[in-house]
Amino acid sequence: MQMINAMSNRQLLEERRALLGMIPRMELGMTRGANYLISQFAPNGPIMDARDLSYCHKVCWGLYEAGTLEAVNRVLDWIDANAKQGIARYYFPEEPPFSRDLQLLYRFLTFGKIAEALRHPAFCTDEIREEVLTYQHSSGGAFGNKDNPEYMQSLNPLCTSFFGIWALAARLIDPAKKAGDFLARMVDLNEEHIAADPGRFYFAFDPNTQELVTQPAPDGTMNSYVDTVGAKQHFYMIGTSMALLADLYAETGIDSYLKAAIKLADFEKRLNPKGLLWPSYCKVAWGTAQLYAITGETGHRQAAANVCDLTFLRSQTCSGGWEDMFYPVRDTGAWTQLEYDGKGNIPKSIENDGSWGWLAGQEITGEFLGEMGRALHAFREALRVIEGSIAEGLPTRDA
Repeated sequence: MQMINAMSNRQLLEERRALLGMIPRMELGMTRGANYLISQFAPNGPIMDARDLSYCHKVCWGLYEAGTLEAVNRVLDWIDANAKQGIARYYFPEEPPFSRDLQLLYRFLTFGKIAEALRHPAFCTDEIREEVLTYQHSSGGAFGNKDNPEYMQSLNPLCTSFFGIWALAARLIDPAKKAGDFLARMVDLNEEHIAADPGRFYFAFDPNTQELVTQPAPDGTMNSYVDTVGAKQHFYMIGTSMALLADLYAETGIDSYLKAAIKLADFEKRLNPKGLLWPSYCKVAWGTAQLYAITGETGHRQAAANVCDLTFLRSQTCSGGWEDMFYPVRDTGAWTQLEYDGKGNIPKSIENDGSWGWLAGQEITGEFLGEMGRALHAFREALRVIEGSIAEGLPTRDA
C-alpha cells in the first residue's frame, strides 16, 4: 500500500484509529443484513419462492461477502433449477422488461462472479463463458442485452465493469483487461468534461462512432452523465469503474488502470455530498475502498467510509435490511419526490408513471452487503498492514 509506507508513526496511529472505529460498525451491519436476507428465504419470504431473479442475483453477492456460503449455494442451486432459459440466460418470462430485458447480462454477472469464485459447476463451464464473451464489443465495452438492437445503441461502465470483474473471477484475463482499457479510455475522453465547472462524467459510449454521447435525449440526462451538482444521479457508474480499474491494477500492475481510477476518485471528491443519501452512491464505497487497498491514501479511505456510514449504516432498518428503491429511468417523474433519509419514509408504492423501475428491499440489501463487504475486506487488509508498520516503526520501551 503505497501511501502507508510513507506515513509517519503519528499518521499510522491516526489511520489505525479511524479503521478500528469503522470496522466493527460495518461488521455488525453485515451480520444484521445477512440475517435479514436469510429470514427472507422461502417459505417466510420471496427469496427462492417468487419467480423473479431480482430477489436472488444480488442476494448471492451479499451473502457471499457476509461469509454465509451454504446459503449462497442454496440460492445458486435454485437459480439453476428454476430460472435457466438457455446458455447464460437466466430470468422468468413473466418478469417486467425492466428486470428481464434491460438487466439480462448484468444480473447474470452479479451472481456469476460469485459462482466463479465458488466454482459452482452449474455456472462455471466453457460453454457459458464463451457465450458471455460474445457480449463484449470490439471496443472492450459490454452490452447488457444483445437480443434487441435497442439495447446495443450505447455501452456504459456498469455492465462493462461487472463483465470485467466476472472475467477476472473466471481467470479470463485478456477480456478483463479489454474491459479495463475501455474504462480507462472513457476516463481519458472525459478529461475536459471532468475538469470543467460544473464537472461532468459522460458514461454513455456510442459503439458506432466510438465517441462519448454528450447530447442526451430529452428527459435523458439521468442516463448520460454524472455531474458535480445533482444529488440524485447514477453515481454507481463512477464507483464500479474504480472497482474494476483498481482490481486490474492489482492483477496486472498496469499503471493506466490505477491512474484512471485515481482520476475518478478525484472527481468523486467534487460531487454533491447530499448524494450520499441517495442509494445509487453505493458502489462508490466499493470502488474507493478497492483503490484504498492499493494506495493506502487517507482520502480514499475517507470516501469509502462516508458511503458506508451514510449510504449504508445510517439507512439500515431495524429489520437489518434496507428499503425498496424506485430506480429512476428518466429525469422527471414520481420518483423525484422521494428522499432516502434513513427514517423509513419511503412509501410502498408511488404513481406508476413509467419514470422508475422497482427494486425490492431484498435486492437492495444484497447489493449493499456486497459493496460494504468489499470495503470491509479492504479496510481489514489496510489495518493489517498498518499494524505491521506500527509494530516495526514505533520505539520500544528501552529506546
